Amino acid sequence: MLEPDNSSVRGPVDLLATIPYLLGYHPDNSIVVVFADEEEKVVCCFRTDLDAPASFVVDKGIAVAAREEIRYAFLLGYGPLTSRDTVAEAARKLNTAMPVRDALFVAGGRYYCTVDGCTCAAVDGVPFDVSSSVIPAEMALRGAVALPSRHDVSKIVNPDAATQARTAAQLADNPHLRADPRAVVRSSMDIAQAGARLSAEQTAQLALALRETDGRRAAWSATSAEMWQHDLWLDMTRRVPDEYVTTPANLLAWNSWRRGNTALAWAALSRAYTATPDNPLSILIATVLTSPVNPATLPWPLPANVDPSVLLTLLTPAAPDPGTPGPQLPTPQPGQS
Repeated sequence: MLEPDNSSVRGPVDLLATIPYLLGYHPDNSIVVVFADEEEKVVCCFRTDLDAPASFVVDKGIAVAAREEIRYAFLLGYGPLTSRDTVAEAARKLNTAMPVRDALFVAGGRYYCTVDGCTCAAVDGVPFDVSSSVIPAEMALRGAVALPSRHDVSKIVNPDAATQARTAAQLADNPHLRADPRAVVRSSMDIAQAGARLSAEQTAQLALALRETDGRRAAWSATSAEMWQHDLWLDMTRRVPDEYVTTPANLLAWNSWRRGNTALAWAALSRAYTATPDNPLSILIATVLTSPVNPATLPWPLPANVDPSVLLTLLTPAAPDPGTPGPQLPTPQPGQS
């Protein structure tokens, strides 16, 4: 979920225009809960499948609200209109835990009010056009993207065969690191921060550096929520041969989580885990993703005397989200790093 610099909810159309940017894609067959503060500014949101139990929606809502300054919730359903009652039930139950300001169902280019006994015009459906909202322009200025579907998020991390081949050729010609792995990581990140793209040779050297423990630790410690880091690790994930992809994909997942884009984080994590099952960093990041930890409250990098593996002992995974597009990761064991 994206935490969008406190955009204000000015009405149903603004809310509907905001959600694809919060998630990173246009939802379908989904329940989305958006949380706002006292001034009705958006704080965060979560999404689950349309057929998720109402009890799950409530439990998840309580967990999110416990870590944020939440005053209101807005609950929206997307899918066939026959599922309208499902969303109404979820809204009723969530309203027992926190005030639900609006409960809407979106189908066929119209939004419908699902509040019991409501006599507003939206009971019978109101057509809407998100182009009348300023939200898409505001989000675009912040670098937010709304892809057509959740499936399109997964496609972002797919390999690019042509650039993979060029990187593989460089690795075949120069299979050894030419410098300390930490120095390679620093120089590569400096290039990316300056807005440049790594050459095939530089990509190959960084791929080799990330196979070294010191290189991995240096890259992970230096990866936060910067957009240029997103660009670097996504580019690496698509350009390196599959046997080198695990660490770049994990770093993309970490950056995406810190940016609030959990959909992309899971997609990247799936790519990493497919390449190297049971790798410790994927397990740790999956644990973070299924926990109620707000990335804004986790200091990063950790103090020099703190081993990152301590995160596994501090985090308690939440109940699995039936709508989370993540890999089937094993239950993390305390002490793994």
